[in-house]
Amino acid sequence: MGIRFPELYETYYHRVYYTALSIMKDAGAAEDVLQETFIKAFHKLDEVKEDAKVGAWLCKIASRKAIDSLRKQKRTIVLPVEEWPPACAEPVCESDVEDLLEQKELERVMTERISSLPPKLGAVFQLYFYEGLKEKEIADRLSITQSAVKSRLHRARLMLRERVSYLHNIA
Repeated sequence: MGIRFPELYETYYHRVYYTALSIMKDAGAAEDVLQETFIKAFHKLDEVKEDAKVGAWLCKIASRKAIDSLRKQKRTIVLPVEEWPPACAEPVCESDVEDLLEQKELERVMTERISSLPPKLGAVFQLYFYEGLKEKEIADRLSITQSAVKSRLHRARLMLRERVSYLHNIA
């Protein structure tokens, strides 16, 4: 194989990242998958015979790593019988339960709406709102300009506002 690892990383970083993001629907988790993908690629680089197939090979690794990661997240925790039902520190009143359920439903709906954003907008939105990164940090992380970050954040907000107001009008 004629390509060196730093060149491989630079060339395929975005493609692998967006492959992982499309499956994970979370920028941080997609970055973890990206890192695991390139670690595996580094160790297996000598097995690649054709330079033209490297991108597809990396994306296949990324998608498998992402799926494995999702499977690990879905595993449930089993409590021993003596710990069931879990002890509560204080009694929960019915209104607290209703508020909690409403909050969970709102989070689910917003997560669903955010994951339906185009990948470029969703990645910037998640980095800004969920990870609390500044526009400059996002620009550095995604290798884009700061003005592109501002533009994508603005478009993401508009799309989410439209989708949420549409749901509100239906209900």
